[in-house]
Amino acid sequence: MSHVTMEKPPVNAASQAYDRDKLVELFGDDPATLAEVEREFLDTARVAEREIAGTDDCAVIARAAHRLKGASGMIGAAALRSIAEAVERAAKAGDLGGVRRLHDLFGREVEHVAAQVAANAR
Repeated sequence: MSHVTMEKPPVNAASQAYDRDKLVELFGDDPATLAEVEREFLDTARVAEREIAGTDDCAVIARAAHRLKGASGMIGAAALRSIAEAVERAAKAGDLGGVRRLHDLFGREVEHVAAQVAANAR
């Protein structure tokens, strides 16, 4: 049995699912553009979550986690990036048990992102 480890996200990640200022820096401060980027990211995260939950194929899991790791890094979703990286490492090591142990944490963080997207839409 292998041990799954994650790098610790920055301290502010506990209160903020992602860095909206980073989005503004990358895409400008147009509310419609930001909302679209946030929705697309959330869609990507939810698709990756379903792909990971829906298969035992570690190669498929690793690809989905890698895709989400990159997208999470782009918008400053440090905690989700860290979890996706741990899932990717576990999948590449063939550690399906490790992937499954991370699934609840992964899902909670996707919902944390969703809550922030919803709050920003108000």
